[in-house]
Amino acid sequence: MPTPVDIAHKALAALLGMLLALAATGPMATAQDPARERTEESPVDLPISQIIIVGNRRVSEQMIRNNIRAAVGDPYDPAIVSEDVRRLARLGEFRHITPEAEVLPDGSVAIIYQINEQPIIADVQVVGNRAINDADLHALVPVLPGGSRDDFLIDSGRRAIEDAYRRKGHYLTSVSVDERALDETDVVIYRVREGPRVKVKAVEFVGAESLRSERLAREVKTKPELFLLRKGELSEDVLIEDVAALDAFYKSRGHLDVRVDRRIDLSPDSKEAKIVFLVQEGPQYRLGNVRTRRLADGGPLRVFSRAQIEALLEIKSGDVYQADLLNESERAVREAYGLMGYLDPGERNNVRIREVRSSEEPVVDLLIEVEEGEMSRVGTVQINGNFLTRDKIIRREIRLQPGRPYDATQIEKSRRELMATRLFNEVRLTVQQPDEVDPEYRDLLVEIKERNTGSLNFGVAVGSDSGLFGEFSYAQRNFDVGDPPASFEELFRGRAFRGGGQRFNMTLRPGNEFFQYVVSLTEPNVFDTDYSLGFSGAYRTRIFDDYDEDRLSGSVTLGRRFGDIWTGNVVFQGQRIELNDIDPSAPTEVFRDEGPDSLYSIGVNLTRTTIQTLQRPGSGSRLELSFDAYGLLGDVSFNRVSADYTVLLTLAEDFLGRKSILRLNSRVGYLYGGRAPTYERFYLGGRSFRGFDFRTISPKGIRNDTLMPGDDPVGGNWMLFFGAQYEVPLVEESVTGVIFMDSGTVTEDVGFDDYRVSIGAGIRLYIPAFGQLPIAFDFAVPLADERDDETQVFSFTAELPF
Repeated sequence: MPTPVDIAHKALAALLGMLLALAATGPMATAQDPARERTEESPVDLPISQIIIVGNRRVSEQMIRNNIRAAVGDPYDPAIVSEDVRRLARLGEFRHITPEAEVLPDGSVAIIYQINEQPIIADVQVVGNRAINDADLHALVPVLPGGSRDDFLIDSGRRAIEDAYRRKGHYLTSVSVDERALDETDVVIYRVREGPRVKVKAVEFVGAESLRSERLAREVKTKPELFLLRKGELSEDVLIEDVAALDAFYKSRGHLDVRVDRRIDLSPDSKEAKIVFLVQEGPQYRLGNVRTRRLADGGPLRVFSRAQIEALLEIKSGDVYQADLLNESERAVREAYGLMGYLDPGERNNVRIREVRSSEEPVVDLLIEVEEGEMSRVGTVQINGNFLTRDKIIRREIRLQPGRPYDATQIEKSRRELMATRLFNEVRLTVQQPDEVDPEYRDLLVEIKERNTGSLNFGVAVGSDSGLFGEFSYAQRNFDVGDPPASFEELFRGRAFRGGGQRFNMTLRPGNEFFQYVVSLTEPNVFDTDYSLGFSGAYRTRIFDDYDEDRLSGSVTLGRRFGDIWTGNVVFQGQRIELNDIDPSAPTEVFRDEGPDSLYSIGVNLTRTTIQTLQRPGSGSRLELSFDAYGLLGDVSFNRVSADYTVLLTLAEDFLGRKSILRLNSRVGYLYGGRAPTYERFYLGGRSFRGFDFRTISPKGIRNDTLMPGDDPVGGNWMLFFGAQYEVPLVEESVTGVIFMDSGTVTEDVGFDDYRVSIGAGIRLYIPAFGQLPIAFDFAVPLADERDDETQVFSFTAELPF
């Protein structure tokens, strides 16, 4: 029996034998013949012999090959193949594209494109929606049944649905796509999880120390709910805009290091929210030194000194640094150079204002760099595009005269003046390159596109004051009384009586309570001066409760514009007025003024307006002052003075740009120096004072049949009116609501006797096809009235063109 020692000796001998065997065979295992090593040849730069498309069923092979740049015979280039894959992917028809390169026995390469096509969308569905109907949501989704699956478009539809809900105040609404249904059935299902409609109940500013919260609230569009007047909508996009607006506002007040964020605090039921704007103001900076230099070489300016440039700035050294004044300062520098005829600084990049912070103190220096260029004079003013309008009509609106230094500020002003004539669809003024012979001169090219300035209109109008009447009118804003037609064909084709810049209007309004015929002609620049001259003639019949009024009138108006906002007119007018079909119970004053009477007057009118548009203006004011003297000729002698002032204020604007507008209007008039007839006295009521019947706010007359006090108005010598109306959007831009208050009086003597007040609400319908004025419906209730007043709860007006 072997002992443990024998066993150990045998194990040691076996281990030594294995080590010797490994030592003997190791070199043989690592030193194989190179000829026996197997390698695979790289396909790069080998010629392409085949391009194989595999896996396409719906997309044609030809369409795929049209988007592949790799071609048979070209050397194989992996970069070109990768670009082919990206190009095919942009088609949106494929889910996966896998290229393979196989080296063939003949040393060429076969490229195989493995195609996995996108599935076709079988249907698009929206589930879980209640606040918005299916049709409206489907219109937002860019995915249609029958189209290829495009995950980007599918997700775009999801985001569009969420945005639609947020615009309606459902801030917490989430939308998901049923991926399982999409993969298994190719049906896109948008699952809507409607959150509650979140109303903003409060807006708070935390960290605002130098500016009051009331002032900051005017800079943000997110507003708390206000019953019937403001919805208090919560929008993530608007909040982002509000943060940016606060940031810009603080920087405009010198807080250049300000940081602004926002937080939404929801109520437990998630239906109400408080918006908290978090502000870290930082120090307030002031303006330090101002330096100037030429932009090109850094040398000193040649046209203006540093002191002159500094005087042009809207901000001065030591002032609080207001970033919003930099643009105004830059504009002032440009205009100063432009006024001197230096056009190059008018280019956007030729005046640069840079901020320089040179210390740790809250001080900002300014470096103003200007590319001054050379002074230019006006060369030839060339007008192109006017086939009908005379050159002089255009040239009189251009404030640049040949040979004079360019005034760059007048280029844009001339364009605005030409557009204001409403004779052209487009106006462009372009300063040409310097003249080769005399580089100081640069021509001005005026390019215009004429518009159709004539209109033939048919319509019908109805109102609680004027009844029902039709309107047939012809208007021509580019009339020329000195251009009669040479033939009937020239008149028929609109080539006659056109091109002189005159305004001609002819209107016929027949109705059941009202008939009017008006013809007018106005020359805006008589004898090529700044004065206008107008002629008009009219005949009107108006049926009132107690009598009919026939009025034949003619007038001559001499006017002039003073600057951009003031206009003045002197009016000479003659009228023949007769009252017919007088009721026996009518006031004795009406019988006394039966006529026919001849009235001749001279009047002066002065108007100031900053209202830029007649279509739903949101800001501006209009003041009209007038004086008329009757009695130089004719049967009646008296004087009339009146004033009318209107101001428009935008009090709120939602994130869709819809404005809530406050309109304040006041009128005052006084007759003196004689006895004015009843048909020239003041009346209020109807649309001019809602809540009271038409023309019934007035002193009452004496009945002619009984000689007792009656209820019929005879007008007053003194009229005072004040009204306020607040208009808010209700449905998009088409329907708005108004609340209003009218107040005033009409009496014999100056004062506040018999003062009336009414309040009400109404609806405005804005229909573009019906013109600029809305269809108006108002309900009003008097709060203060007189015993013999006649009330009118409902009043309306509408004009409907055919």
